[in-house]
Amino acid sequence: MKRNTAELKEKLIETGVEEIRTRGVDQLSIRTVAQRCGVTHGAPYKHFENKDVYLQVVLERLSEIFLKCLTQGVDSSLDVRGQLVLMGCNFVEFAQKETNSFEALFIKFPFNYMELTRDSISVNAHLPGFEHFKSVVLKLKSNMNISGSEAEILVHIWSFITGLAVLVRSPIGDNFNSNTIEETVSTMLDIYVKGAKQ
Repeated sequence: MKRNTAELKEKLIETGVEEIRTRGVDQLSIRTVAQRCGVTHGAPYKHFENKDVYLQVVLERLSEIFLKCLTQGVDSSLDVRGQLVLMGCNFVEFAQKETNSFEALFIKFPFNYMELTRDSISVNAHLPGFEHFKSVVLKLKSNMNISGSEAEILVHIWSFITGLAVLVRSPIGDNFNSNTIEETVSTMLDIYVKGAKQ
C-alpha cells in the first residue's frame, strides 16, 4: 500500500516537535522519529535532504507554537510598550512551561538561522515568533523616537527578556511570581526607553 507522502511528511514534523517538547533537542533522532511514525529509517530522507534541513523545519514549527504563546492575551490595540510587557511575560511563561522548546529555540539553535549585521537582525528561516517580536520592537523604536540601530534595540531587549527567562527557570526562580515578572519587564522597558531617548 502506498503512503500519502504529504501526510507522512506532516507526521514526521509533528513527531519531531513532540520529541523536542518531551525529550529535548539533543535527543532528537531521525531514526527514532521514523520508528515512531512506523516507517524505515531512510523514509524521512525522501522528504528532508538531511537532519539539518529536518531540524530547521521542526524548529520553524516550534516557532509557530512560540508565536501563539507570545501573543496570547496581547491585544493589538494596546500601545506598543504594553504589548511588549505582555509579550515579555508570555516569553518567560513559555520558558517555564516549554523548557525543551525554549532551549531549542533560544539557547541551542537560534543563531544558526539568524544573521546579525550592524544595522539589523535578519532570519534565513521561517521564525514567526522572532519576526513578530522584531516588528513590535521596531514599532516601539519608531513611536518612542529611540536612537540607535535596529540591531542594537533588538539585541538589548531580546537579551534582557531571554536572560530574565533563564533566571526564572533557575534555582532562584522561586523568587519570581507573575507580578514580579511583569514589574521587571515593565521597569526594564521604562529604563531602556528613557536612556535610549537621551
